[in-house]
Amino acid sequence: MKHLLIFSLILFTHPFLYAQNLVPNYSFEQADSCPIYLNDRNFEYSLGCVGWGQANTNTSDYYNACDTYAISIGMLKPIVSVPYNIWGFQPAFDGVAYTGICMYDSTLNYYKEYLISNIPTLEIDTVYKVIIHVSLADSSQFATDAFGVLFTTYGSPNQYNNQTINIEPQIDYSNYGVISDTVNWKTLAGTFIADSEYKNIIIGGFKNYSKMNILDINNAHKTTANAAYYFVDDIIVEKLSTTGISFLNKKNSTKIYPNPFFDHATLLFNNEDHTYYTLNILNLDGKIVQHKDNINLDRIRIDRNDLPSGFYYYQLYSSNNIVANGKFIIK
Repeated sequence: MKHLLIFSLILFTHPFLYAQNLVPNYSFEQADSCPIYLNDRNFEYSLGCVGWGQANTNTSDYYNACDTYAISIGMLKPIVSVPYNIWGFQPAFDGVAYTGICMYDSTLNYYKEYLISNIPTLEIDTVYKVIIHVSLADSSQFATDAFGVLFTTYGSPNQYNNQTINIEPQIDYSNYGVISDTVNWKTLAGTFIADSEYKNIIIGGFKNYSKMNILDINNAHKTTANAAYYFVDDIIVEKLSTTGISFLNKKNSTKIYPNPFFDHATLLFNNEDHTYYTLNILNLDGKIVQHKDNINLDRIRIDRNDLPSGFYYYQLYSSNNIVANGKFIIK
């Protein structure tokens, strides 16, 4: 009973404590050198700012307010400055710098750009929250919904290939829909459970063009690139502390299948004596979003209904005591 009381206090007084951001140079403020032009270092694991590179041979770009070169030689507009640059106008979400990547190009089949960085090794079976901020560049002709984040254990999977990285990412932000806002920064957030000791983060699009939602926005200010080009800023990877949540399952083993799931899943547990149970589903804020009671079988169907994609916890009660709990993901 003492352990149950401690668990309840942890879960309902401060259910998920956020740790520090694990991403180095997360808002790209630390420059290797001040950029003066779009990146052309095709075969270098470098982007121009500390700790960040490109995951394939296509050229992701770096923008920083320190760039005054174009103006100094008589050009009317800066090329890679902030907030004004060759793609239009956009203040940084945080600080005075950001990056830019092409997510789609109507003239170059499969052309995509990616960002990559080393991060501290993630812990297996631990929940992480991943946030990125993106904004469509003013001169883009197209917009898409294909942003994702891939974690790897081996650095770049595609360092010397300029095609799409065809690996399913742990984080898929396509549920946010097509991102066409050129004025505001869009915050994309997702969670996942690390199943390996990941050491690298890669940001970009991981779907083939045929599987992407592409919107032609009929932009009067488009460039000749005919692309969906996005600024990216303020990358966050935070460990979610869930201390005290897992030990209860040792007494009453449960399993959710499938996990993750789209429409529904089944919670299986031992109930040979047909005890009556109550089930609560909680979101990341500790709010109960689904509730079922008077269950005396050994399985419970969990329906998605109108729940958004994300990470959830379940609690199984008997006589007002938590007898088991766990975690699952809705895609």
